[in-house]
Amino acid sequence: MKKIITIFLFPLIITSCSSIDYSRIAPGYSEAFKAIKNVIVGYEDQLITKELVENIPYASSLMKIGKGPRGLIILESINSNHLTWVSADEVYLITKNGRVIQTAGLNNNLIEFSGPYRKKSLLNQSDGTINNYYFSYDFPYLRNLKATAIIKKKGEVKVDLLGGERKLILIEEEISNDFIGWNAVNKFWMDKEGFVWKSEQHISPRVPKIILEVTKKPS
Repeated sequence: MKKIITIFLFPLIITSCSSIDYSRIAPGYSEAFKAIKNVIVGYEDQLITKELVENIPYASSLMKIGKGPRGLIILESINSNHLTWVSADEVYLITKNGRVIQTAGLNNNLIEFSGPYRKKSLLNQSDGTINNYYFSYDFPYLRNLKATAIIKKKGEVKVDLLGGERKLILIEEEISNDFIGWNAVNKFWMDKEGFVWKSEQHISPRVPKIILEVTKKPS
């Protein structure tokens, strides 16, 4: 049976996922992490429960990349609305307003994302709005890959989450780049305040779809 990606929570420096700055660790932080690791290591996908998540004293999400197994990721830090999430296998994501804007530990990492979504939430954009997004990657290095995104508002839907059923607003983005033939659909399920509880995101033509589901909301 497949094992989930379990969580090894380390204080990573955002600018370098391979560096660990131990001076940033609060007193007792390391011991708290060891206790959490001992609780959750080895859990399989179907054993990730609401009770398990509630017993972890950190905000968390479920992450699935492509056809891989689902696993928990833990919120490592918040810096000016940038949320850094860390997984067991040293993959980290930085999200802003629910969107992945930077990654490390993948085969083709997103090192920068720019677009109007940084300033204006999808919730506040009209149906049919056309945005231009720019993606930059590390390997192979590519700067400012342009993609056109068309906003599609699908209205309120019921979504089954780990914490229970929620009524959320589904917004889709049809993104494309005709030059390289990249076509994909991003999906964001958010509440009326604009918080993204679940998403399906395509961040690169070379990286499978990333599915995120918030299991414990950041405070």
